[in-house]
Amino acid sequence: MPWRIILSYAVLTSSILSVLVGCLLWRKKQPSAYVNRLLSLLLLMYGYIGFIGSLLVNGGILQVPHLFRTAAPLHYMTGPMIYLYVRASLRAESRFDQRFLWLFAPALFNAIELIPFYCQSTAYKIAHLKSLPLTSNSLARFTEGLLPPMVNTVGYTLSGIIYALLAGQLLLSYRRSQTFSRFSNPTYANWITTFVLIHVAANVVWLLIMLFVWQTPWANQAINMVFVVTQLSVCLYIIQRPTLLYGAYWFSPADRLSPVASQTAGQPVLPAPARPGAEPIRSVRPAESASRDDWEEDVQDKLRVLEQYMTTNKPYLQPRLSLTDVSVAVNLPPYLLSSMLNRVLDVEFRDYVNEYRVRYVCQLIQSNQFSHLTLEGISALAGFSSKTTFYRAFQKHMGLTPAQYSLRHVQPLQGGASAPVA
Repeated sequence: MPWRIILSYAVLTSSILSVLVGCLLWRKKQPSAYVNRLLSLLLLMYGYIGFIGSLLVNGGILQVPHLFRTAAPLHYMTGPMIYLYVRASLRAESRFDQRFLWLFAPALFNAIELIPFYCQSTAYKIAHLKSLPLTSNSLARFTEGLLPPMVNTVGYTLSGIIYALLAGQLLLSYRRSQTFSRFSNPTYANWITTFVLIHVAANVVWLLIMLFVWQTPWANQAINMVFVVTQLSVCLYIIQRPTLLYGAYWFSPADRLSPVASQTAGQPVLPAPARPGAEPIRSVRPAESASRDDWEEDVQDKLRVLEQYMTTNKPYLQPRLSLTDVSVAVNLPPYLLSSMLNRVLDVEFRDYVNEYRVRYVCQLIQSNQFSHLTLEGISALAGFSSKTTFYRAFQKHMGLTPAQYSLRHVQPLQGGASAPVA
């Protein structure tokens, strides 16, 4: 297989991976969506640059000539995005600071100067592409813009190296200070360090290519390989550490949970319902002694916030309530929320939510205000979307069927079922 085809597949594969990871980061609900969306945008830019690069390598650009040079302004945007992402991560920023809009001015100017070429006909662009030796060093010969070709080539290089070094300098200054507690999480600290090193190294290699091998026939291929290695390094690092997708940077080392030594199997841990008349399911776990470790106190605080949210807002009434929905509402990353439920309360998220739903069903049954509904109808009001799930959850948490419970507290409900569904 010719080396051009191999390189084209490598560039295209890394670009597709960048787009997939970028889309995943964009769609994830988390307390710091802004930070992850900066990274998502950067990966999507890499993906599109790589896609156009693969078309240039294999000659496919002749089939879609209008895409030629559309990725050029993105070269001016990747550097600022790297810097802004590192800055927002270290400072836990939640929104874009408009003072940094000027960072994207070179990309805007590059796009404006290419407008005359963008407006050319298909025949003109195809003829222009055929005149370029796309398989060799053609970057210095791109003359589509109003400026000399080397101006933007040098601009891309300087932009990348300057912003990568600025991101590295910012990281070093934050490491020397003690003012970034959210950055103290080792998982995210290692990620930010790796992210900066990857981009500093990639831009240094790009600079060396410009200085020493720019006139060689394989300069284009070297630059494409830099993109491939950069994209694969970032994406594979994220894929191997899924906690990065859930905002691991929001918490300190105290959040690395370990099992509570005093907790035993079957020990009641969930608090009793706050509303009067509700059926208790579990009692409150006794308070720890004053010698409890700081991380345990921190976890207990988070659990109290979670309990208050569940009791006050009643999100469990939503049939499709997810772990991510709750994590966003209580400002906890999903991985940490799940860990607290599993390892501290010894309960899965689904059972935790269903337990609140069962309590709510018990309240509705005792109030006798919905006696005109069947038990299944009442369960739907409490957020259960499945009859089978309702009966199994009720019997698991209450130790008897809904019909048996209703017989003990009120008169049998109209049309109510008398036995759980198997």
